[in-house]
Amino acid sequence: MGYRVAHAVLTVQHTRGDSLATLRRVLSDVWRRVVGHRRVKKLWAGVAWYRSVEITWGRHGWHPHLHLAIAVPPGRDPWALKALVDAWLEAVEAHGWVAVRDAQHFSVAEGTGDVAEVGRYVGKGGVLWGLPHEVAGGAVKRVAHGLTPFQLLAGAFGAWLEGYPGLEGVFAFGEDHPLEVEGAGLTLREFCGRARNALERAGVSPEEAAWRWLEYVEATKGWKRTASSRSLTLLLRQVEEELSVRGEVVERIYLSQRAYRWLLLSGRIALLYHYAETLRSLRLACELLGLVEGAEWFTPPANAPPSEGVLTD
Repeated sequence: MGYRVAHAVLTVQHTRGDSLATLRRVLSDVWRRVVGHRRVKKLWAGVAWYRSVEITWGRHGWHPHLHLAIAVPPGRDPWALKALVDAWLEAVEAHGWVAVRDAQHFSVAEGTGDVAEVGRYVGKGGVLWGLPHEVAGGAVKRVAHGLTPFQLLAGAFGAWLEGYPGLEGVFAFGEDHPLEVEGAGLTLREFCGRARNALERAGVSPEEAAWRWLEYVEATKGWKRTASSRSLTLLLRQVEEELSVRGEVVERIYLSQRAYRWLLLSGRIALLYHYAETLRSLRLACELLGLVEGAEWFTPPANAPPSEGVLTD
């Protein structure tokens, strides 16, 4: 459609003594100041953007940072959006914190391969990496500058599975809990074992990993990891319309609340996303997981919402 894609990474200087809750507030406040800046509002005109937050833990403490994918319409210079970095630096300083210019990043994708790379970077903090990769691969991926929250959790859980004395009583499940791990399978043990190796490489003890995970949960409760502009929603609708004109149907399904809770508590929601992405079909993903059409998942006619009460079944 003639759009160019730019990628920005924005962060603040932090130390090991800064709590994640504090850094979260700073990032949120600075972002609001940036998007409300008169100069930035002018840059935003006609531009679509998607923002995600990536959080890691390393030797300098928590490192939350924003990834921003920007779709610049035809006829506009995408490099003009680099002024966002200047606006970010000014906002951080106005907030009483420090931001180092060299720690920020701005680039413009030069081809489809670069665009896909931007998607992977931005998705690490949000939906595209999200549950399917954090749960199914978060413990095995390597992060250059720290450990992901799911690596912290899986590493601590792996130590608990092995009877690590410092974590006695930290993880407790009832007999009927879907995540009961008595006689945990090989896949779970391998997943957590790899995460524990990552902890050892980073010099993080299982006890600290467990407490850092709890800090992450408390600090990010109710915090949206992703956000997007209204113009991006409109752009995606335009893409859907063009696909429909070409006869390519955009597939949508609705899950019942009961099916969703089962997928979530049993850890199968990651598989649902993985199958949907691999097979390029939500319908096939549901069928592969044994969900029953009409009772546990629904295809709305002509993309209309399901009938009243369906999602609260």
